[in-house]
Amino acid sequence: MGTDSVEIEYRYFIPDPATLPALGRASKIIQCYLPKWKIELIDGNLCFDGRVLVKQLPTDAVVGLSNLINESKVTPRIRIRDHQAFVTVKGEVVNYSRQEWEFEVLKTDVEDLVSSFRFPFVMKSRYCIPSEEGLVWEVDFFEGDNHGLVLAELEVPNVGYAFAKPEWLGEEVTEDDRFGNGSLARDPWCDWKGEWD
Repeated sequence: MGTDSVEIEYRYFIPDPATLPALGRASKIIQCYLPKWKIELIDGNLCFDGRVLVKQLPTDAVVGLSNLINESKVTPRIRIRDHQAFVTVKGEVVNYSRQEWEFEVLKTDVEDLVSSFRFPFVMKSRYCIPSEEGLVWEVDFFEGDNHGLVLAELEVPNVGYAFAKPEWLGEEVTEDDRFGNGSLARDPWCDWKGEWD
């Protein structure tokens, strides 16, 4: 059904994508960010503007989401990745980590919300590169208003986890809120990349 987890993630800018190792097949991703004030729990269902997104949540999800939805920096998202769809609610980032609830849903149940382009969104192609530690670098080539931006993310099992940094990584941007996908959806790279260079 859904998973509750604590996401611990590091994010890096890729200054020169030509230095990346050979990339396999990409996943096409489009994700939109819903207004947080329209996300609510109704009769054990996760709803957006009165519309059910995830039905019959387990008790632990209802409790966890009740707490998370009331946070000021909660981020509700719908992601379509190839033929799959996910509804995710993320909490505020504190010390590289944040709580995350994610539910796989039928693509047909949410596709209209994403494809309407009524909400801030990002489009990207994602490639996965194995790390030396058995983890996976997710390398995103952004499209649309974020075209030209390439980021790599590594999710680790705990804060302070030691990992090798490949030479193709650039500056770490984990704590720069502008590089979060939700921020890029609302304030795209094309509007501020000149200030960052």
